[in-house]
Amino acid sequence: INAEYMGHLLSVYFFSMKTRNVSFAVKKFCQSRLNSSSNRENVLSLIKNRQEFTTMQSDFYTSDTVYNYDLRHIWRKTWLFAAFSLQIPNAGDYVVYKVESDSLIIVRCDDGKIRAYFNTCRHRGSIICQPSDETKQAHRFVCPYHQWSYGRDGKLLFARDMGPTFDKDKFGLHEAHCEVVSGLIFVCLIPKSEVPMFDFAPARKMIEVQADPHRFEDLTKIAYTDHFECKANWKLVYENNRECYHCAGGHPEYIRSNFDLAFSYFDDGHGNVTRGLASDHPRKEEIEQHMNQCTERWKKLGFECSPDSNFPGDGWYRASRMPLRKGWVTECQEPDKYYSEKIMGNLPERDMGSMRIHTLPNWWIHASHDHAVSARLTPTSKRTTALKIDWLVHKDAVEGKDYNIEEMVAFWKVTNEQDKILAERNHLGCESNAYKPGPLSFRKESGVERFIQWYLRNLKTGLLGIKSTEQPIITQQLADKAALIY
Repeated sequence: INAEYMGHLLSVYFFSMKTRNVSFAVKKFCQSRLNSSSNRENVLSLIKNRQEFTTMQSDFYTSDTVYNYDLRHIWRKTWLFAAFSLQIPNAGDYVVYKVESDSLIIVRCDDGKIRAYFNTCRHRGSIICQPSDETKQAHRFVCPYHQWSYGRDGKLLFARDMGPTFDKDKFGLHEAHCEVVSGLIFVCLIPKSEVPMFDFAPARKMIEVQADPHRFEDLTKIAYTDHFECKANWKLVYENNRECYHCAGGHPEYIRSNFDLAFSYFDDGHGNVTRGLASDHPRKEEIEQHMNQCTERWKKLGFECSPDSNFPGDGWYRASRMPLRKGWVTECQEPDKYYSEKIMGNLPERDMGSMRIHTLPNWWIHASHDHAVSARLTPTSKRTTALKIDWLVHKDAVEGKDYNIEEMVAFWKVTNEQDKILAERNHLGCESNAYKPGPLSFRKESGVERFIQWYLRNLKTGLLGIKSTEQPIITQQLADKAALIY
């Protein structure tokens, strides 16, 4: 019996007790089960009927039913970036990360390890701490309702007037999955007794290679944080991140330092789709020479480099180091300029390109030699997404001396505002009665297709209750077919 079924069963019981009408309650139960089954079959039908290399049907962006399934099968079962370990450096330091009805207390325990506990009291369910990204300190966690108190290790320490047979050891806080890699905290919104959708180990290996040199865990601090709401479904926000087809008209500042416009997807001749310099780019040889020089120099310094944007394994993570345009050493509008005098972590020089990590469904980071910019997104409704943007610098960098806050944040504030407007316009269009799925560009939007396939595959896995063995199918032929149909 799954949780959904039990929920319906309990609702019938309480309704029958309230109304004293068992037959009506049973009828109501049967109708709710029928509606639930119908909703599930409708979404599975949408998944089945979606044409490769087209945008998804509008229901995936605008339906309450789909949004609730997203929360249940994507956001509660996959790995989510929650915070940086530098935010909770001392025993008892904690932050609270909230995703809709679930929130986690992420705390550094007395043994130095970081753990995550569901923010719900084991007595009558009250939340214990107010959700906040602000670092707070606690000797113990006390529920404000009846003062049940919990230790930093989640164990119940005090519960008054519960009688001589009450066993405190059975009522500790429910622990959630929590993994820390290179100073990055990832959580999964299911109890530790359940298994996350993906094994974290392969992601750890790839992320460590790229992130370790930046020393996010011990040589970095957050210099500035920006919170804002984007009035668009979370998938449209991430889809926008997975392509730069819009960059020429949408991000004139961003493309001054980045090569994204020069890249296209192509078939390597062995059935694999990869991302590289477009063969017809007018400056292909010049750009290729510069990129090769950068990557060869970095390899000699002991750094792995890859401009490939494919997502390996279960498809939820990637990490790479990308050369910036010749003359640029950080993401900004002018060559030979940088924002902080202090070089981050163990980086040996300023010209270290842009290190990038993406994890689905909610995070990405761009890190140069002098600063890093992190973007965490969290759904707040079917049509709104909360974004938290952090700017990080070396922990010893002094504001006003080593870096200027206004100058450093300007580049990505402009870019984020541009993306916000684009995603919000996209969502408004998807709500129109005239909206129909349109074709995606194989050359420029294969990243969007890969994200959509990842999302649909895992949504289907959740709805059917079985692990899907389907692999992403990304080909020029599918894109051409979609263009002809639509």
